Amino acid sequence: MELRQIQYFIQLYKDLNITKASKNLYISQQGLSKSVSRLEEELGFSLFDRHTSGVEPTREADFLFQHFNKIANSYHELLLAIDNIRQNRVLKIAAYHGFALSCRKDFLSGYRASYPQSEIRYQEKNNHDIPEQLLYQHADVAFMQAPIPETLTSVHLLHREPVHLVMDKRHPLALKGNVRLPELHSQNLLLLDSMEDFNTFILKQAAKKGVSCQVQDTAGINEFLHILHGSSLIGFASRRMFQYYSFPEVAFVPFAASEYEKYPELTIETHLVTPADITPDETARQFIDYITQKTLLKG
Repeated sequence: MELRQIQYFIQLYKDLNITKASKNLYISQQGLSKSVSRLEEELGFSLFDRHTSGVEPTREADFLFQHFNKIANSYHELLLAIDNIRQNRVLKIAAYHGFALSCRKDFLSGYRASYPQSEIRYQEKNNHDIPEQLLYQHADVAFMQAPIPETLTSVHLLHREPVHLVMDKRHPLALKGNVRLPELHSQNLLLLDSMEDFNTFILKQAAKKGVSCQVQDTAGINEFLHILHGSSLIGFASRRMFQYYSFPEVAFVPFAASEYEKYPELTIETHLVTPADITPDETARQFIDYITQKTLLKG
């Protein structure tokens, strides 16, 4: 029996639906089903009755839930205790790709200056990998773009930022003050691979409106602007990327104000998140309080 199987069982027990639980765990439905089935084989009895509308815990599952939940919490507390035994507690921070460039640059350096005794380990991951980083204690806190799964808790909304269209300055749409969604018809797109949730949304909305646009490729943040320059491709990026990147050959054009009002998803939220079922320890809480105070003071 593995800890991961126990964690998967706990999430399915709470959600009572394989689709919902797999989404909150950021794994495939097939992977979740196989894990639970293997656990049932090891135990020698069923944990869930399967129905077309979802799953229903058996009496055995009801009995084991409290024990499994204690095991999961105890494991996390054990890892924290091991960290605290070390001479310097290492605060593990995860963030989505591009966070350091698209957000305030003084967060980490300012925290280090305020708490010089603190040691920080910072890493950037794909946004959809953040929940797993927290679930398996590879990170204590994380900066994540919405939507936030139920397995995590948003302890602070860092900022909201409107998405802009990005293109070569010679592109016809670059001459406009703003752009409406239908104007993307017949355009070729280059998508940032770190904005997966937004990309899915914009393509669905375009399809609903009968707007036909073709995805030519995806790119990482380092190649994105260079590929757009000199091409007819259009991409999407946050306003903060525009503020922090100096790339005069590329234009950042906002959507029309009415589009932002109609589609809240055109505004990206960045949250500071922690695991939902775990109380942050003193070091993590210190960092959370620092970030909260800095953003409340500076906006």
